[in-house]
Amino acid sequence: MTGKKYSIIIVPASGGKSLQFSVSAMWLYAAAVAVLAVISVNAFFTYGFFAKSYQHQTVANLVEENEFLISRVSYFSSEIENLKEDYSLMVDKEKELRTIFSLPMVDEQERALGIGGPVFKPEETPSYAKQAAFNTENRLDELVRLSSFETEQYDTIYNTLIKKKEDLDHTPSIMPSSGYITRGFGVRADPFTGIKRMHSGIDICNREGTPIYASADGKVKAIRRMGHLGITLILDHGNGIETYYGHILKAAARRGQEVKRGDKIAEMGNSGRSTGPHLHYAVKSNGKWINPMNYILNRNWLADNN
Repeated sequence: MTGKKYSIIIVPASGGKSLQFSVSAMWLYAAAVAVLAVISVNAFFTYGFFAKSYQHQTVANLVEENEFLISRVSYFSSEIENLKEDYSLMVDKEKELRTIFSLPMVDEQERALGIGGPVFKPEETPSYAKQAAFNTENRLDELVRLSSFETEQYDTIYNTLIKKKEDLDHTPSIMPSSGYITRGFGVRADPFTGIKRMHSGIDICNREGTPIYASADGKVKAIRRMGHLGITLILDHGNGIETYYGHILKAAARRGQEVKRGDKIAEMGNSGRSTGPHLHYAVKSNGKWINPMNYILNRNWLADNN
């Protein structure tokens, strides 16, 4: 290979004088090696340039994405603060409701619902983004727990008030008929004998046939003659409370019927031991006669028309 030569002839396109020269095979081999070396080095540096550019672009994209995520975490953090303010208002309203309706307050330590936070290893130094994400997650978890707890408190208040409403609906609170109260509750002189004895209710005087209304929600327990009270209608209001409507002319409700406060249940009459048309209205609580006036909100001598 060392002595072998190659002739190279260059012929101009214009047809001029041709050029001819000889080169050794060794020289051609060395030239080829040099060209390949140049191409390889160029390819290496070109790859390195593009690889480094790609890495720079990737890092730039990651930095941009990280900054975006940090901004979103910051936004959610501020929104959580707004929600916590709304939660504080809910707690204040809950306390007001408990005060208004004399309900027991929730212990503040119980309301705190404290828990532990994230634990990092001593050698671990979390990035700002990671720390911010942890803090936001913890605050969000706290808000969810507090909101669930507060929802339970409002449910408790709601159920308690519903029970109170039901109790109030079944508690006598209005005059059962229009008219004048001619005889009150307590020890009174008997109009027939003049002897003082216990009068278990109040007497409301008016014309015969005057409507009589249920003083609270309840069920008609009985309609029967009761000695000197004559025809008497009895309402059972639950919770040990009953109301008695004596001396009636006739009932407008039947035994076992559910009635609401203000429903017409009878008409005023003169049955039994009576000096004239009137209603004997009495309230019994757990087997004991109670002054009906303690249960009447519209306390006037002339009962309101319903």
